[in-house]
Amino acid sequence: MNVKTLTLLLFGLLLAALPAAAVNPPDYKLWGDLLAKYYDPAKGMNYKALKANDKKTLDELRRQLAQVDAGALSKNDQLAYWINLYNVSTVNVIVESYPVKSIRDISTDFIAHLNVFKKPSVQTRTGAISLNDVENEKLRDHFKDPRIHFAINCAAKSCPPIRTEPYVGARVADQLDDQARTFLNGPHGVRLEKSGGVLLLHTTKIMDWFKDDFERWSAGRVKFIAFYLTPDKRKQIEAAGNQVDLKFDDYDWSLNDASK
Repeated sequence: MNVKTLTLLLFGLLLAALPAAAVNPPDYKLWGDLLAKYYDPAKGMNYKALKANDKKTLDELRRQLAQVDAGALSKNDQLAYWINLYNVSTVNVIVESYPVKSIRDISTDFIAHLNVFKKPSVQTRTGAISLNDVENEKLRDHFKDPRIHFAINCAAKSCPPIRTEPYVGARVADQLDDQARTFLNGPHGVRLEKSGGVLLLHTTKIMDWFKDDFERWSAGRVKFIAFYLTPDKRKQIEAAGNQVDLKFDDYDWSLNDASK
């Protein structure tokens, strides 16, 4: 082996040993602008005005997000990216079909009315995938964090609201905590009721549908709920011991339409 070859080999080994260069997180400015202009957590998205005035901005945002190499991001930035992409893509699904009364009306399966979530409507660097792919493969399977269920929004009135700011990797853990806390203490979160010797927790159907996520990836549904509730409600749950039961509210699939 000559000196030149040896030098190149050593240089290559040196480069391989260096840590990978940090990749800047995506720019979510356009998403933040759209949320500020058209979203009200108490009422939902003003899809009518968004479609009329800023559909091109939404299209540009989707184009930008589709260029992101998610695999090159830090783990926290990946988490923030997939949550934001889910919410942006859901809003776009509604905008493209608006006016509709429910996201389920866009489905073409006439029994469950849910195949809208299976259609390849999410643009990514490696091609189009579905909302279900993002939720189940990119988020649930990869991060195993039940707080995700309070961050992604399915455009229904019963769904936890979209956060009024984009998720960012540097703060995503705090943002997810705040989302869970805000929803569970809000009007559609948790209501406590004494029934005989049992404390009933009336809560979102999400806790029923995704029971396994809360049981596997947290201390269980009751402890998860108690952790995020106000101290007075937490004390009531703790005082009830194992005499606690969950009841799940009906899910309202009506569109979270602030233009109505």
